[in-house]
Amino acid sequence: MTLNNKAGNGTDARRDPVRQAVKNACDQLNSDGVEPRNYVEQLSWLFFLKAFEASEDRREEEAEFEGTPYERRLDGKYRWSVWTRALTGEKGVLDGLKTPEEVFRFVNADLFEKLITLGDDTLGLQFQRIFTTVRNHSRRPGSFARVVEQAERIDFSRQADVIELSEIYERLLKDVAGDSAGYAGEFYTQRHIVKAMVEVVKPRLGDRVYDPCMGTAGFLFESAEYMKRHHPNMSGGDFERFQKDTFVGNELKPLSYLLGVMNMILHGIDKAELALADTLERHESNVAEKQRFTVILSNPPYGGKMDRDSQGNFTIQSAATEILFLQHIMANLAKGGRAGVILPEGVLFRGGPDAKVRKKLLTHFKVHTILSLPAGAFLPYTGVKTNVLFFDRPKDGSTTDKIWFYELTNDGFELKQTRKPIEGSQLPDFLAKWEKQVEGDNSWVVDFEAKTFEEKGWDLTARNPNKKDDYEHVPALELVRSMRTKEERIFELLGELEAMLGDGL
Repeated sequence: MTLNNKAGNGTDARRDPVRQAVKNACDQLNSDGVEPRNYVEQLSWLFFLKAFEASEDRREEEAEFEGTPYERRLDGKYRWSVWTRALTGEKGVLDGLKTPEEVFRFVNADLFEKLITLGDDTLGLQFQRIFTTVRNHSRRPGSFARVVEQAERIDFSRQADVIELSEIYERLLKDVAGDSAGYAGEFYTQRHIVKAMVEVVKPRLGDRVYDPCMGTAGFLFESAEYMKRHHPNMSGGDFERFQKDTFVGNELKPLSYLLGVMNMILHGIDKAELALADTLERHESNVAEKQRFTVILSNPPYGGKMDRDSQGNFTIQSAATEILFLQHIMANLAKGGRAGVILPEGVLFRGGPDAKVRKKLLTHFKVHTILSLPAGAFLPYTGVKTNVLFFDRPKDGSTTDKIWFYELTNDGFELKQTRKPIEGSQLPDFLAKWEKQVEGDNSWVVDFEAKTFEEKGWDLTARNPNKKDDYEHVPALELVRSMRTKEERIFELLGELEAMLGDGL
């Protein structure tokens, strides 16, 4: 089966119309008294329904071409193009849905009731999880009609519109994060970093891809796009497995879950196993091999704390969520599996539980690459310095023998709150060198010897041997960033100390 998208080269031409439609919708929501933090949720469920109709249209066309029946999940008055007609001035409206007031009542009652009772299969449960947690934030029928009118301007059958809308969502989340203290943790992983990680792990047809804290599903749909590029002509059986048995994700926050499900549908995956769930509460230390995953990509939340009573299902107990997620990833990686995970700098050198987890990682898995990201790579959310750890679980049982480090100082964006694009990104150089572990000014190899690493507390900090610690020649801006990172680390340690004292230690 060949996978195609319309208007693959028309992104530039569609950028301004899509941006303007979203801006107009936000302006209308603002005039209706909707708080900025609710813009994303309101637009998300509207776009979700419109995107779902585009997905059903595509599936209906495919079924007709193959001569097989297709039954729509949302048909009749529940179809987007039917109930929106009265709002957008089109002809052919149904009785009872002829005015904005009638449609407004229908949406708030009848439509939402339908959406949470679509069935108990994967898709039905996804709808239920989404539409029991979101609501219509518009307060007036006329205002709601004008927001829907803007949503109508976006064509979800066009890849250009999908790409641009995805980028706009990321900017909206940035803006809301800046105004609302991170929008309750609704962060996203920079797309260029996601793509680089996917390029290293190389998801293949037949892999099971997992993200235990999927957010807006960036790792999952980028993996899907990578697989489609490398397998453009799937058989019917391969395509069915690709749809149903390949992508698995968990997400704790309802809004992120909604965006994640929508993003997967926009990228042609509407049968992924996506759960609105607390991964850490569901964690099991002994996972059956057949239930594990061959690819795990993730950016776990860090800085969070888990109470002691909830740590009992982890082999190595810790209050730090990033250490718990790392253990979860290790426990769920199948033989022959590959993983890439973003972690804060502290995980690479802290003692206690962190050191115990690093020992297990190094001696039970094959850690092969550590990409050191610059402090500020995740602004505006956090200035904490992070690293990407890549490790495998080889089928032959081999473990770490040498680690290739790459120190990234330019990811193609300013290390400021605005994160404007700049020239000189080193990511292409990283991707060109990593497979053969080429050494250079920014890259080096460290041979792994257990005794030596044990003496150093299993420290994995990336210390570039090609650079001298000559602070007289360090640029002032770099010194300020270094000081900020150390200050954030101090606050992190104080938080851990406070948690220990609170536990009576």
